[in-house]
Amino acid sequence: MQRSVILFSLLTIILVIGCTKDGPYVAKVGSSTISEEDYRAAMMTQFRTEENIKQRGLEERKKIARDMAIEEAKYLEGMARKYDENPEIAVNVESAAKRRALDVLYEEKIINSVVTDAKVKEFYDNTAKEISARHILVKKSATDTTDADKARLKARIDSIKTAIDKGLDFKTAALKLTEDATTQADSGDLGWFPWGRMVDEFQRAAWAAKPRTVTGPVESPFGWHLIWVDSVRQVEGRKPFEEAKKDIAMQLREVEAQTLGNVAREYVGKLHDEYDLKYDDAVLSMFTTKLLDPQMSLNKELGPMFTAEEKAQVAGTHKLGKITVDEMIQKVGGNAYRVDWKNPQSVKDLCNAICEPQFLEDKAAKEGFLKKAMDDPAVVQQRKSAIMRLVEKVEITEKLEGSEDADKGYYEQHLQDFIQPETRTIREIFIKDDSSKAVRVLDRAKKGENFAKLAWQFNEKESTKRDSGRVGPFEEKRFGVIGKSAFQLKNKGDISDIIKVGKNYSVLQLLDSYPSRTKSWEEAKGDARRENRVVRTKQLQEDLEKMLLARYPLTINEEKLSTMWPLPPERQERATRDQ
Repeated sequence: MQRSVILFSLLTIILVIGCTKDGPYVAKVGSSTISEEDYRAAMMTQFRTEENIKQRGLEERKKIARDMAIEEAKYLEGMARKYDENPEIAVNVESAAKRRALDVLYEEKIINSVVTDAKVKEFYDNTAKEISARHILVKKSATDTTDADKARLKARIDSIKTAIDKGLDFKTAALKLTEDATTQADSGDLGWFPWGRMVDEFQRAAWAAKPRTVTGPVESPFGWHLIWVDSVRQVEGRKPFEEAKKDIAMQLREVEAQTLGNVAREYVGKLHDEYDLKYDDAVLSMFTTKLLDPQMSLNKELGPMFTAEEKAQVAGTHKLGKITVDEMIQKVGGNAYRVDWKNPQSVKDLCNAICEPQFLEDKAAKEGFLKKAMDDPAVVQQRKSAIMRLVEKVEITEKLEGSEDADKGYYEQHLQDFIQPETRTIREIFIKDDSSKAVRVLDRAKKGENFAKLAWQFNEKESTKRDSGRVGPFEEKRFGVIGKSAFQLKNKGDISDIIKVGKNYSVLQLLDSYPSRTKSWEEAKGDARRENRVVRTKQLQEDLEKMLLARYPLTINEEKLSTMWPLPPERQERATRDQ
């Protein structure tokens, strides 16, 4: 079982920007403002590029601003109704804040201790140049672990260095002696590379090297290197540090992933002591003994394997509470078969997976990270969205829960929408690419042979073979020329002429016709209910918008909308005429 350090995993959250920033505004609704920044972000989300946005006319731009304002007005209305005090919303927001607080804790205690401002600045400074270099590698394998192995590798790289110092050409040495299979044929050529491409030990030596001299030996996780820097060039067009530092920090998180994991494990380990975590070895032994019993199947639910008394036993204690066997059963779920229960650490890891989240949440709250998370833009937006959804629920969803009488009333008022068109049922004999066979079949049918038997013998359409060519009932508009031909038959039993469709041929017989009629309530009530809901939803949405804009007046800055992205000339003229 993996250690529960994964609790520190970062959340990737797409933030919806709130409409409360200062600066030039696009619209005002009630006491809130939709800023130019917010509007630009919304337009880019919808239309992707500046060029696409420039093609949007003023009316379309105004509609998007109005839609944003309606959403903001829903929030204002929810706050006026004190929906922010709704218990369900409060619980959900607190849960989101707790998750975010763990991210903040991880950033503050783990990431910032490894990915420091100084490291970010050093990385940026080193990206000012790129290097073209060659290397010779004496590879280290996983089995080279003894002092003798290390001495042997070091002696080999030293001997190569000595040969080069005595006059052996570096490129020739790399071609014959390097153990890097990917660059050997190119005499160790690594090409041009920026800072951050190579492992740290290698790149630091390369960046410090004097061009066209041998540097090394340098040890890295891959083995021992000799480095020859061919050329150095400056990088043009770099972003300013303030713009680049965020991306650099993210890159360093990947580079330092192993270190971050080690620091996180150490931090969590200290929490075990801080919260006085203690295991009951006897209870842990009882738990693993049950799971190691060869007569027990770990592919099934674990609960029945334990008595009520065993489930109540306490496997561990800490300052915040206790860990019961029942909690361990629930935590491992259906994954018991994946764990090596012979390893004593496995059962302790299971206990840790239960209590460590509690330690981390408590620590985040004590350190002030929970309070900080409550003001985080993502959490604020989640709270805001929940309030807006509750307004929609009260004003639309709950009002849609109408009775059957309302749906029946809709049906009676819209009978014209529930008319069943005339339908027909036919028998078809379908013949592939053989007009003479079609002529013979038609002749036999016209002479009075049983059409169903003819269909059973000659019909070649796989989908209707089993039912002797029966098709329908269907409306005239279905099946193209076949459908139209079927509706030209007047009386039950009438037979059509040969119908050519592409390379194929059909002969039809009319089995039944069903005149147009109005569906009964029982037949139509499903469709009536759906259609009534669509109509009422639209009306309730319009009613809600009217109510909101009456309470929270809307002002749209048309001049700003026109000048943020200059309108095309033809649209400018139209906008001027409309004014």
